[in-house]
Order: sequence, then structure tokens, then C-alpha cells
Amino acid sequence: MKRRFQSSAGFTLLEVMVAAALGVIVLTTGLAVGTQLQKRALFEEQTMMAQTTGRALQERLSADISRAGNGMGNTPISFSDTDQRFAVQVYSDPGTDTYFQTDYVAPPTGSPTSNALRLYWGRTRDLVFLDTCAGGGTVVRNGANEFCLAADSSAGMKPAAGQPATLAVAVNGDQGENVSGNTILPVSCLLRVTNVQPDATVKKLTATVGPDTGTLTNLCTNSVDPRWQLSNWIVMALEGVAYRVNWTGGFPTLEALPHGATTWQVVSRDVEQMRVREAVADLTTPSNAYRWFPDASAGRGPLDACTTASCTVDNRAGEAPPSVADANEALRMRLRNRVRELEITLVVRTRRLDTEAVAPGNDENGHRRDGYKRRTITFRVAPRGLGMTGLQVLEPVPSGSGT
Repeated sequence: MKRRFQSSAGFTLLEVMVAAALGVIVLTTGLAVGTQLQKRALFEEQTMMAQTTGRALQERLSADISRAGNGMGNTPISFSDTDQRFAVQVYSDPGTDTYFQTDYVAPPTGSPTSNALRLYWGRTRDLVFLDTCAGGGTVVRNGANEFCLAADSSAGMKPAAGQPATLAVAVNGDQGENVSGNTILPVSCLLRVTNVQPDATVKKLTATVGPDTGTLTNLCTNSVDPRWQLSNWIVMALEGVAYRVNWTGGFPTLEALPHGATTWQVVSRDVEQMRVREAVADLTTPSNAYRWFPDASAGRGPLDACTTASCTVDNRAGEAPPSVADANEALRMRLRNRVRELEITLVVRTRRLDTEAVAPGNDENGHRRDGYKRRTITFRVAPRGLGMTGLQVLEPVPSGSGT
């Protein structure tokens, strides 16, 4: 009988090595694809975060801009003879203004430049009306530091214990009208309120007027100016905030400085650029479209760079020129009186760069191909107070006898 031998059913060494090599290739490919997908997901997540950050900043800036000028409109605040501040003021180059220069670092060469923005508004919840002083007087002011209050006024501006004073502003929206035969540009006064006594036997607010340094010689320090005979004087606590993009350490940071503070605060480390445009109304022909500053298509530069040779302003009947010697600064002040809307453009970039996306030139949006992903957000805000108080459009003279 023959013996049957069973053939070998195993793999040869060559087959095992080929299978192992194929397995390594598949595994390596899978790991590479997985890593690439993970990397892509990470950058997509950062791009979404940049977009979300931009929307959050839009809401914050919109809220601050919309209340700019509350209670005082476009009336300039007299900090000193050489420091007249408006409720909305844009600085095309923050590095040239002392207000923004503390710890300020300009963007590196080739990086986008930004504007700065400063806003002021009145805190209306503590608002008080001034009234003619006792004794048959016709003015609402008694000497340099006392202001007479209307009955039942709030004591909300009285400084808290340990607080030397409350920063406030005194303003009257009727100053643009004819007073004692003179047309006067509206002015509001910076006050440092040290006491509020609303009780019926006293009814006065005590405050120092003007700046800590410098001089102030307009109606704010002249207690017998005829404008103190007007009704509708109000005093409000003054609030505000300024914004800038600072490149400390070579990275952009959006910073804010609340009014009265001395240290700039970080708002976002994702904002690479902030650009601001101002819309100026024509008070003589309010139906005209706003003029935007800057506007390259119209050949207009930023408002704070305007001169009598490069910019014009309408001549509202009865408007007195600002009491400044520099004709160019007077023109810029008149233009700021007419600002009615702002356009903000924020460029928000991711915090990490994609080294594989670095390439020469710019992308389709004009941004550098430096590996960062960017999102651009542009929005417009019209501050409510600017069209209500201060220098306004003249009302037409009524015609006809009426009924």
C-alpha cells in the first residue's frame, strides 16, 4: 500500500515579506491621511473661531458706537483750550497722538496698518437738570464751582467713599441758538463732581471745571457767560472707551482703554487690523448722500488729515466758527460736528499659521499668503445721539397761516 504525503499549506517567506510591506504601506498611508485630516480640521476650527470672534467684536463695538453721544450728541467736550474731544473721533494714525502712544508698538513693515477710535457718552441714569439759582437769579451757576439743581434731583453722581470725584459733563443742546444776539458753536464742559446735595434746602452740585493740566478759557470757566441763562442744562457722568490695535511682541492685539483708566486692556489677540470710515452729513441739504472719509474713489483722505485746501464743509446759517486759531483744525471740528455714521472693518486672523499655505503674493482678498487664515467683517453703525443734540439741521420756516 502506498503512503500519501500532504503538501505544505503555509506561506513562503517571500509572500510573508510582501504582505508585511503592503500592510506597512497601507498603515502609513492611513496615518498620513488621518494626520492631514486632523490638521485640516484644526485649521478649519480656527477659521470658524476667527469668524465667531469677529461677530462677537462686531456686537461689542456696535453697542459702544450706538450709545456714543448719549445726552450730548456731537457737542465737543472742553478738556482744555487745546483739547476739544468729540463723542466720536477717529485717528488715522494712532502713533501720532499722545492719547494712544502709551506702550504703543506700530505694525512691522509689510503688516496692515490700523486706525484708532475714541468714544464718549453720558450715563443718563444719574442725569440731573440744572435750574436757576435761588435769590432771583437768571443763571444756573453760582460762581466757579457751584451748579444749581432742579427739585428732586438724583444724587447718583456723588462720589463713593474713597473716590475723589466723579467725571461728568455739563451740556446744553440749545447753545446753537441765538443767545444775546450771538450765534455760538455748542460746547460741553468737563466736570469733576465732588458733591451732590439734592435736598430742598440746598439743591446744588459742587464740581471743579476743566483739566488737571493746561488752561481752559471758554464758557466752562466763565460763570457769567450768557449761555448759563439757558434752560435745559443737564449734567451726566461721563463714560467712554478708546480702541486701538497694538503690535506688542510682534503680534496684533485689539486693546481698549475705558475713560478714566490708565492701563490698556486686551480685548482680542485675533484682530490684525481695524479700519474706520466716517460719514459726514450736509446740514444745509440733508437729503444729500453722506460724504465718507476716507473715500479713495472720491479722492478723499481721512477726516483728521483734512485741510482747507483738500476738504470742504457746508455753511449752516447762524453757525459760528470754532474759536481755534488754526483754520485747518477749525475745519476738522466743523466736519466732526456733522459725523452721523461709522463704518468699521475688522480683519480677524487665526492664531496658528499653516506653513504649507505660505506662498508669495496676496490672495483674492488682498491678504498676504503667510499661512494665516483671515476673515473680514465690515459693518456700519449710526450713533443715536449724534442726530439729536448739538449742531443740527435747521428746521424750515413754517409757511401758511395754519388752522
